[in-house]
Amino acid sequence: MPDTYQVPPWFPLDVAATIYPSARTRNWNYTFRIGFLLKEDVHPGLLREALGDIQKRFPSFFVAVRNGLFWYYLQPMDNLDIVKKEREYPCRSVNLFSPTAPALRVLYDRRRFCVEVPHCVSDGGGALTMVKALLARYLQLAGKDISADCGLLDFSEQPQATELTDSYREFYTKRSEKPAPDSTAWQYRPPQVLNYLRVVRGTIPLEDILPIAKARRLTLTDYLMGAYLYAFYAAVPGARRSVRPIKVSIAISLRNLYPSDSLRNFSLYANLGFSPRAKAHFTFEDVLEAMKGKLDEAKTQENMHKLLCQHTGMIQNLLVRLVPNFLKRQILRIGYVIAGETKQTSPLSNLGRAALPAGVAEHVDAIECILGGSMQKHINCAAISDDRFLYVTFSGDTKKTDVQREFFRLLVREGMRVRVESNIRDGEDDV
Repeated sequence: MPDTYQVPPWFPLDVAATIYPSARTRNWNYTFRIGFLLKEDVHPGLLREALGDIQKRFPSFFVAVRNGLFWYYLQPMDNLDIVKKEREYPCRSVNLFSPTAPALRVLYDRRRFCVEVPHCVSDGGGALTMVKALLARYLQLAGKDISADCGLLDFSEQPQATELTDSYREFYTKRSEKPAPDSTAWQYRPPQVLNYLRVVRGTIPLEDILPIAKARRLTLTDYLMGAYLYAFYAAVPGARRSVRPIKVSIAISLRNLYPSDSLRNFSLYANLGFSPRAKAHFTFEDVLEAMKGKLDEAKTQENMHKLLCQHTGMIQNLLVRLVPNFLKRQILRIGYVIAGETKQTSPLSNLGRAALPAGVAEHVDAIECILGGSMQKHINCAAISDDRFLYVTFSGDTKKTDVQREFFRLLVREGMRVRVESNIRDGEDDV
């Protein structure tokens, strides 16, 4: 395969992206945010210039969705008038089908800039690579001493063919073995507020949380999963009484399992949890014990490959491919709810450490990642870290904060220092 290639005039959605244009509603599509809080105010003109400089290096991000006869597809877009001052709540629905601009949003406000990406374009791992390159180029334009070989992708290079590959199809193999069926999960249903996203973020020093997780022989993701599950159990009476398991949907990057450089979607989800009826009362330690080893088992190469083949095989099925798009949308949307939304209580995505070179990191105060929600989930959780802190952000279309409160109180009881911030306005009380 050649090192570089000519970007085509259009390309198909990857396997994971296929569902999102179909599952969208009038007020929602699956959009997430990655951003940085800098030490100085953001200059919007330089941010626009930096975006223009990296556009050709990351062509798969500067696209809009188009409606074909049998499938949606992506068309590259040149208009970069998408840098705006932030004035509304995060992760609003992006116009996927804009005739003039890419399905991407770049926002700034004082020292913060962020990029909001619809999931039909990329996942968190792919988007983080692009946003870090944008950060580096912006700092260069702002006069900071950022070398081209700082470890982030050089914007002056040509895109690599492997970066635009649909790795699901690349690593798909025909096989008869299927993953075990997934059970229906307990659903968290607080009062919903339309056109609204409440964000609650906790900042925890890594020197506080990592030793506590390590002492229990847990990874950071294992620990966060246990704390999130316990927060539902402790905060919501309906969860404790449920005959259905409380389950979180853990995002698992397949780039750790396959030799893939793709900047498009290449992740799957494992729905993991425990049954609150398994015993009369669960402590936090009980939940951690019940979950021990489940994530390691779920993310093995064998189990992930079963899921990859199941999803890819369904999309590549000849009967599915020949169904007209207007009918396929209804089928995929129903399937998204039945096979996806009902099998989990809430998503949890840990992007891990966003490694920044020292010359870049010295100009950054914090990093953020926010999930814009899903069709029926009223609370979501995303985590990301830098060299000093873990940032855990809850987002959702409800004013209820019972689960978030319990989660952060648990961390404090565990001996951690936690700083909590929110976009809640004064006088806006918990429901």
